[in-house]
Amino acid sequence: MYFEDEEPIKVFRTTIKTVIKNLSALENIPVSEFQEAVENAFAGYDYEDQDEVVGFENWPNLQVEGEYDLQVKVDHEHAYEFSIHIISKNDLISISNVL
Repeated sequence: MYFEDEEPIKVFRTTIKTVIKNLSALENIPVSEFQEAVENAFAGYDYEDQDEVVGFENWPNLQVEGEYDLQVKVDHEHAYEFSIHIISKNDLISISNVL
């Protein structure tokens, strides 16, 4: 029995693991470049063909030093929402935890 599948099979769990790994690796990113760095961490990830990263509109002003919990996800109602814990200090941001 042969199956003809024109599209490659996507491995969902591996993709989420890669996004978490990419987000966790973000350290000492200038505040002005942080949103773009987060978007780049999602490169190649999609949920049901949706790949636009959203959630930035709910973020506070990250130029104020402190610790923040932020949410970010792909623009789909059923997509996994990532919670990222960041530390903002001296106009640099580092991610300390990703859930």
